[in-house]
Amino acid sequence: MKYIKKLTKKQEEMMSKWRDKWIKIGLKTGKADFKTFDKNIKLAYKKAGLDFPSRPVIRVHSPIVGALASSIADNIINNGKGESFSAVDSAVRSAVGSAVSLAVDSAVRSAVGSAVGSEVVSTVRSAVDSAVDSAVDLVVRSAVGSAVSSAVGSAVSSAKLQWHYWFGGQFWVGGYYWYGDPCLTSFFIEVCKLKLDKDIKERAIIYNKLCRSVNYFWTNKHFVMVCDRPIRISRNERGQLHSTKEMAIEYPDGWGLYILNGIVFEKEWWDKIVNDRMSPEEIFAINNLEHRRIAYEFMDKTKMKSLKGYKVLDEVVDNYKNPMKVISFKVKEIDEPLKYLNVVCNSTGREYFIGTNFDTCEESKAQSFGFSKDDISFTQEW
Repeated sequence: MKYIKKLTKKQEEMMSKWRDKWIKIGLKTGKADFKTFDKNIKLAYKKAGLDFPSRPVIRVHSPIVGALASSIADNIINNGKGESFSAVDSAVRSAVGSAVSLAVDSAVRSAVGSAVGSEVVSTVRSAVDSAVDSAVDLVVRSAVGSAVSSAVGSAVSSAKLQWHYWFGGQFWVGGYYWYGDPCLTSFFIEVCKLKLDKDIKERAIIYNKLCRSVNYFWTNKHFVMVCDRPIRISRNERGQLHSTKEMAIEYPDGWGLYILNGIVFEKEWWDKIVNDRMSPEEIFAINNLEHRRIAYEFMDKTKMKSLKGYKVLDEVVDNYKNPMKVISFKVKEIDEPLKYLNVVCNSTGREYFIGTNFDTCEESKAQSFGFSKDDISFTQEW
């Protein structure tokens, strides 16, 4: 097997194109390629040495339906004992996984790692990873897939159903090197022309096709479920899920998420925020700091002066020349005035209001770090 000790100039030039190619795949909307999925999921089971379930592949139109239905089906099939979870783990996750995704980890990754040589792990692979794979992961999984998986996970957990194993499909094309990572693995195979054993290469290709053909999918010894792609993915200039007009991500059955600058909201709050129908009192009553920050961003700032007893107790400029101030105002339900340290994050430009017990910026800043004013220098970076 030929070792890859360094990338050629042509291969290096391909990294940005490869990154863009896989970002496009990860963010693809519209109809899923069920034909490709159906063919390759059967090949996956075959590679794992498992019988394919007798039931036809079950298609669902949103990940919430797939997650709930697969969990319910698992409980029904196993009389609520959850036995197939260990069975899935050993027979599918570790078998289909070992043969297709985890096997791409234990086999393909090992083969790639052996083929490129140890000296390349810290050079070639890290270069490809940072320029290609990490970028795909950041744009696709971290910015989009994580919002969906978090929302679905919370729903399944709140329903007190066991979480069913799933694969992220198009959302897992980058950043999951231990699962076969189609983006990174295909770069070595297709661009670097890495020579692998026939069986190992076939497994990598199977997982590649599974991920790029559909959204989420669930593998089980009793059934396979697969989810259609989103019909829409809307993002802001920073790549975060975002829409002030409709769901930022929506699936064919109407399930989706209302998201502003990467933060998920219930529809009622989202509607009030984007239409500036939330009063300052309501905004500052929000416990979640990120929700409060987004709500304030969309609020007409002139409303601040309408707060009862509104005062600026202290105002300075931080060492990045950003304004910093302590404000105070009263709300109906509380006798004592509320105080907030108003700061701007220099790296993101985001404006925050952090509760404080003090009247000065210096003391409030120290408190936000959990120190007394004598423990922290006001000239420290925010």
